[in-house]
Amino acid sequence: VLRELIPIHIICLLTEFFVAIGLKPENEIFSDVAPLDKYGYIEAGEDCSLGNGLFVAGDCRTKSVRQIATAISDGAAAAVSACRYIMSRG
Repeated sequence: VLRELIPIHIICLLTEFFVAIGLKPENEIFSDVAPLDKYGYIEAGEDCSLGNGLFVAGDCRTKSVRQIATAISDGAAAAVSACRYIMSRG
């Protein structure tokens, strides 16, 4: 079935909006203590651990999605991982 394409224009009146401010992480200051990927993000697993007692969370970490929901999740994962690390040290 061939349908005729009709251009539709929708006008939305906004009262608020969010502006994303760049995609370049500012992690160079941590390069001596944390490995950075080729884009400058800190390389850490899903547990947010660097494996040496350091933990990283949020948009500075290497991951596929950068949204506030994932940054919040990272914070929780880093906190749990840090607690486990501390408990394992006795």
